[in-house]
Amino acid sequence: MRRIYERGNAMKNIVLISQLSICVMVPTFLCLAIGLWLDGKFGTYFTIPLLIIGIAAGARNAYVLAMNSIKQDEQAKKHKQDKEIAEKVEKYNETHK
Repeated sequence: MRRIYERGNAMKNIVLISQLSICVMVPTFLCLAIGLWLDGKFGTYFTIPLLIIGIAAGARNAYVLAMNSIKQDEQAKKHKQDKEIAEKVEKYNETHK
């Protein structure tokens, strides 16, 4: 049973890392592409500011995703602890009737 849990936890971590990388790369490359297109079309210098905005947006996305994952893990752990406590209390009450 423990191996299945560890494998599931490892897979969850791999998925989280993949999601984090996608959340950072997409806005970065999208802003870079828009900046390069604008520079080529109008002869401006939008690439660097848009790249910085894309990196900032990606960092914010990664932070939100990581915090949501941590909150879900904490809630699952608390739910498991509450369930174990309820089972122990029920067992105690049955033995002391």
